[in-house]
Amino acid sequence: MAALSVLVVLTLACASSSTQLAELETGLAAVERRLDDLRSQTPTREDLATVAQALESQADNEVTANADLKEDLRQIISDLEALRTLVREQRHLLNVSMGRLEQMGTDVAFIQGRLERQEGYLVALDQLRADIRAASAPETVEPKTLYNAAYRDYSEGRYEGAISGFRRYLDTFPDGDDAGSAQYWLGESHLGQGQYRAAIEELRLVRQRYPESDKVASSMLRIGVALNELGERDLAVEMFDRVRSTYPDTDEAILALQQLDNQGGEQ
Repeated sequence: MAALSVLVVLTLACASSSTQLAELETGLAAVERRLDDLRSQTPTREDLATVAQALESQADNEVTANADLKEDLRQIISDLEALRTLVREQRHLLNVSMGRLEQMGTDVAFIQGRLERQEGYLVALDQLRADIRAASAPETVEPKTLYNAAYRDYSEGRYEGAISGFRRYLDTFPDGDDAGSAQYWLGESHLGQGQYRAAIEELRLVRQRYPESDKVASSMLRIGVALNELGERDLAVEMFDRVRSTYPDTDEAILALQQLDNQGGEQ
């Protein structure tokens, strides 16, 4: 401002005319207006303080943000470390599980082998049972064929075969058409071997089981013969008399009379 005043004094002193003075005043006014503009545009202390405070506040905010960012980074690092620990634990558990699975695989293979062997045993056992059933099952045979084979053995003196054949017939076809005759010839087969007690037991079954058989009279006659062979003559005579009285017009009655004559019994 002092320099400006000096400039004005020098200008006034040097002006030689009023025109020049007016021009100087005009120039001075312009200079003052410019100074006013500059003053209005120049920040005051208050403005500078406000700006400084704003800058400090911004700096504080940035510092706080940086601190928060650092805290977040520390938390992220901590979480990553925890995740690494969890991954290591999971990897360990996975290795343990894989080891157990391998052991289980070995155990399963062992158990499977045992099961396969046991299944083989069961198959073999089932086959054995089937073979046993097949061997023990009666053969499919016609009753007449079986009866004729047994009677052929009897006719040719093969009494053991006859006994086996007639017994098999009776076991297989107890109600067959030839069951009464088979029972009679079974008794006759025992007589042929001199087995009188067995013959009597078998011959008695003819009347008991097959009372309608045409072999009843013959069986009673042959019981009398077996009793006579055993020395039980009274029982034998009694049986011959029963044949005569029960079946008087039969060939068995005639044979019974002959037996009584041989015994010296009464007619």
